[in-house]
Amino acid sequence: MDSKPTPIEAVEAPAPPGAISVRRPLSVTILALGVLIITVINLTRFILSVRDWSFLASQPGVSPLYLALSGFVWAAVGTLLAWGLWSARPWAPRLMQAGALTYALYYWLDLLFLQDHPVSGVGGVLKVVLPTSWQFSTLVTVICLAYMAWTLGRPKVKAYFGLARVEPATGQVDDQNR
Repeated sequence: MDSKPTPIEAVEAPAPPGAISVRRPLSVTILALGVLIITVINLTRFILSVRDWSFLASQPGVSPLYLALSGFVWAAVGTLLAWGLWSARPWAPRLMQAGALTYALYYWLDLLFLQDHPVSGVGGVLKVVLPTSWQFSTLVTVICLAYMAWTLGRPKVKAYFGLARVEPATGQVDDQNR
């Protein structure tokens, strides 16, 4: 009989000779897909800001250069990061941590200082400083950062990225950092 690899085996990261192959954990797949979604959103931001440059330039507010540049930078970083997570590159966990914290900071600075929210009206000081949906945005930010930290801290994830050893005899993950 012809032994064909299963779909999961077909997407495993290639293992060096003599190493034990570690399958991609589902949590890493979910993390990579989340990065890919944010990447597509920022790529769309870049493309639409370039396409509609003259319209955006005629509007008051943020420059189309900012929209295009920030969309391009985050699309480029997200593409590299999604590829690194998907293909088990050893640098991907560190880039994921740095990228997630930087993106969260960028998101909140953009939300607080650049997005249009009313300065006048009812609501007091919080209405002036924070947008209407700040509670939801805070919750999503905290959940995403916590999921990333939990995922990257798991022993099987460390083994997948080659940052922990897998015992050949037992298949157990040695959680000691190399």
